[in-house]
Amino acid sequence: MIELVVTLPKYGSDVASQHIWLKISTAFPELNGVCYYMHPILKTRSGVVPDFTLLTQSHQPVVIRCLPYQIDEIKNLNEKFWIVNNEEIDSPIQEAGDFVFLLKSKFGADRDLRKRLEPYCILALPSITKKEFESKFPNTLNDTLVIWKDSDINTFLKEISPRLTDVEWRLTRSIIQGINPLTKGGGLKPKPASTLGEAIKSIDSYIALLDDEQEKAALQIAPGPQRIRGMAGTGKTVLLAMKAAQIHQRFPEKRILFTFNTQSLYNQIRTLITKFYRFHSDSDPDWDYLHIRHAWGGPRRSGVYYDTCRYLGVPSLPFFEAKRLNWKSPFVSCCKHILSKEIDPMYDYIMVDEAQDFPSEFFQLLFNLTPTPHNIYWVYDELQSLFGEKIPSPEELFGVDKDGKPNVTLEGEAYPGGIEKDFILHRSYRCTQPVLMLAHAIGLGLYSPDGPVQMLSKKESWEAFGYKIEHGDLVKDSKLTIFRPKENSPNPINDVYKGSQEIITSQIFEDRDKEFDWIARSIYNDITVEKVLPEHIIVICLDPLNMKKYLPPIQERLYSLGLQSAIPGLVDDSSAFAEDGRVTLSTVLRAKGNESYIVYVFSFDVLYDYVESLQNRNRAFTAITRSKAWVRISGIGPGMKKAKSEIDKILSDQPKFNFIFPDMEKIRDLDAEIARRKRDIRKARDNLTGLTNVDLNALIALSEQDPDLFESVIKKIEEVTGKRESK
Repeated sequence: MIELVVTLPKYGSDVASQHIWLKISTAFPELNGVCYYMHPILKTRSGVVPDFTLLTQSHQPVVIRCLPYQIDEIKNLNEKFWIVNNEEIDSPIQEAGDFVFLLKSKFGADRDLRKRLEPYCILALPSITKKEFESKFPNTLNDTLVIWKDSDINTFLKEISPRLTDVEWRLTRSIIQGINPLTKGGGLKPKPASTLGEAIKSIDSYIALLDDEQEKAALQIAPGPQRIRGMAGTGKTVLLAMKAAQIHQRFPEKRILFTFNTQSLYNQIRTLITKFYRFHSDSDPDWDYLHIRHAWGGPRRSGVYYDTCRYLGVPSLPFFEAKRLNWKSPFVSCCKHILSKEIDPMYDYIMVDEAQDFPSEFFQLLFNLTPTPHNIYWVYDELQSLFGEKIPSPEELFGVDKDGKPNVTLEGEAYPGGIEKDFILHRSYRCTQPVLMLAHAIGLGLYSPDGPVQMLSKKESWEAFGYKIEHGDLVKDSKLTIFRPKENSPNPINDVYKGSQEIITSQIFEDRDKEFDWIARSIYNDITVEKVLPEHIIVICLDPLNMKKYLPPIQERLYSLGLQSAIPGLVDDSSAFAEDGRVTLSTVLRAKGNESYIVYVFSFDVLYDYVESLQNRNRAFTAITRSKAWVRISGIGPGMKKAKSEIDKILSDQPKFNFIFPDMEKIRDLDAEIARRKRDIRKARDNLTGLTNVDLNALIALSEQDPDLFESVIKKIEEVTGKRESK
């Protein structure tokens, strides 16, 4: 069947286009392909975009210009202009020619498609019959394909002979999606490679293509808040950058904000947005209207908080003052500081990357920075919320209004045109299947000698992350077998690389010096023998307490071997990551949001440091999931022996997990609703316990000073009592 991809909510009220889509879908029920509404952005001089672009592997591309007019509304027409409702518009026939020219130029950039694809345009007048039009305007559309109110469209599609190959079809889809700028080579199918460097080049040349979930997340522009969820490697940052470029292209007068937490992402995001924007334009984005901002900012680099303070004419909080107010999270102090002011909207659209890293106060600031309907799109790495206490709901993130109603909710019907309010991305493209499963098993502690430390307790949660429960139940002491289908980890590196290097290795050393020596020599071999570019290698220290002690010695060893490296944020500029000709040495925190083909994770023995066992597993999960291909894990002593044993057990069971489901009362539950409920119960218990310990006279005095507060407490207790008695 032909899939319809609606990019703008106006489709919900576009009766003429709905009528044409009904004709297409019923006329070609057996045809496989995709039909885009208001995409790609092939703007004519009057700013018109084609209503439909229809693609199939067996037929030529066709652009449909849909005209919603009644015959009485069209007063006159000539070659250049039509008079409709007493207004002059560009001739739709001329616009059709523009569409065809623009689409041909996109396909023509590829030598093979240039010879194969001949796009053409069809006019659609679904409210007018051919007879009544020709009686009023005879011989005006004789050379134009037209879908009339009473016409049959079965003969309008033109076959391609022979039909497009799979590679040609993939490239055609990539160009229409606008993701093609990420294809670095000729777009051929990856060839088998015997060295790491050859394999990386082969993968880089493969045609970039969005799957059906990613396509909608990137291309659809929701008329209100939207959440996009997925685990590491599902392409969330790329999709958000693409969405920002799309919105800027369509609405150049709108003010757009793209914000994030990891400072080293700045250059990457700017580059992505520029690439996507230039694919539809001859110029760069207008950075006066499209802002890329770190959440915090300061005098040296703009940021959301700092810019808002300047906009309002309010002095920003110095860091030491913010830390004094909230030593655990100084940024929360900053957000509360500005939320106490009257904030006027600054942006029409806001995109939030790494949403799991931000406090709710920041989202409430963003809510105030946008006018109704609050076009805020945020992406959430749910398993990176291993770092947080819970996955907060939109209601918790954005707060409530003066009447106590949530400012943002994703409940209810989808937006007009079927645009979803909440996306879940199931397929991880960054990590190979073994690497991703290793990261999940380590992060959850599935094979730890002491049992899991945290758990997904719902079947739908496992399925949302691309797994299937084959055997057992999610109840205490049940023997579970959980399987990951290959299609949910489609990284092709295993099909490309035919050399002798293992995708995952783990090494034990007697001391740190020997570990550092091995890392440096191994990287030297990667670069000189395996022909890997230095910027395709990241070295990550898992030990946060000794990172400043451990990273410089590795840098010195690399330098002695003639290799350049950078330590972003520690020694070098905070934005320097994956610089050409340099190996990147990083902490886990700095590595977040970045990726590379080869990832070394050292000091892995801290995984069994019981002081921070949960946090260390969280860090290990993040470090491992930076890898697009190979992972080299190393450590020292008994801790690394335990870690290696755990790793070996995980790898021996793949592509399955086999473990005993734990007692959920004793470990951390990662599912949002349950975790939230537990937290709320703890909070209520603490508050009530504190109340019972207060002196009675103090309570009486407080009731006289704040009677409204007391009334609300009494009302709550009465509600609880009533519900208990009714059971």
